[in-house]
Amino acid sequence: MSRFQVVTVAERPDVLDALDAVNTAAWPEFMHHDSVADELFHYLYDTFPTYQVALLDERGAIAGTGNTIPVRWDGTLDDLPDDGWGGILRRGVEGYHGQIAPTTLSALQAVVAPAYKGQGVSRDILLAMRGVAARHDLNAVIAPVRPNQKHRYPLTPMERYITWQDADGQLFDAWLRTHQRLGAAVMKVCPRSMDIRGTVAEWEAWTGMRFPETGSYIIPDALFPLEIDREADSGLYIEPNVWMCHPLT
Repeated sequence: MSRFQVVTVAERPDVLDALDAVNTAAWPEFMHHDSVADELFHYLYDTFPTYQVALLDERGAIAGTGNTIPVRWDGTLDDLPDDGWGGILRRGVEGYHGQIAPTTLSALQAVVAPAYKGQGVSRDILLAMRGVAARHDLNAVIAPVRPNQKHRYPLTPMERYITWQDADGQLFDAWLRTHQRLGAAVMKVCPRSMDIRGTVAEWEAWTGMRFPETGSYIIPDALFPLEIDREADSGLYIEPNVWMCHPLT
C-alpha cells in the first residue's frame, strides 16, 4: 500500500494548480518551450484527467505527480516513435479524436516535490501510473524516459550511456534503474524526443549564458549540446530519451 493518498485530477480538480506548480518548477526554463507541449499538453487535463495523478501526504500537500496518456501500441519496437515524448503525446491526442481504442498507457513525466526528493517517491509515482493502467484495463506502461544523470555526460551518445552499469550490474542511471527495479526493460533510444527551437536571444534568456559564435554549447541540465547558428539567429536542442516498458500482464 502506498504511503501517500493517490488521486487523479478527475477526482480532485482542486489539486491542479498545485500540481502544475510542482511540475513547472521541476524543469529548466528551456524545457518549457517545446512546440508539441505548447500545442497539446493541455489535453492531459481537459480530456484525460482520469490519467493524471497526484500523490498527497498526510497534510494534503503534493509529494509527487505523474502525467500519462492512453495510446494504441502494437507491442513492437518499430511502433515506439523515434520522436518519443512528443510523438507519443501526439499519438494519444490523435487516437482520442480518431476514436482509436488504446491498449497501453504512456508515461509523460514524473515529478517529485522538492520536500520529498531522495525519499524514493519516484517509485511510488511509477506504481501509481501502473495502477491507473490497470484500472483502465491497459496491458502495459511505456515511457520515454529522460535519464536524470545524463546531463553530467552530455557528450556521451545515449546508445552508449544506456549500456553503462553500476557495481551490481544494474543500469548506471538512477532513474533508469528505478524503472528497472520495478521490472521495466529498456526497449530502444528515441533520438528526437524533444525538439526545442528559439532565437539566440531566447536561448540566452532561457539559459543565462552568452553564445558569441556559431557552434555547439554545453548548457546546464541538458542531455546533449545546444547547436547555435548565429547567421540564422537560431538555436536548436534535440533531446533523446529512452523507451522503457513495464508489462502489466
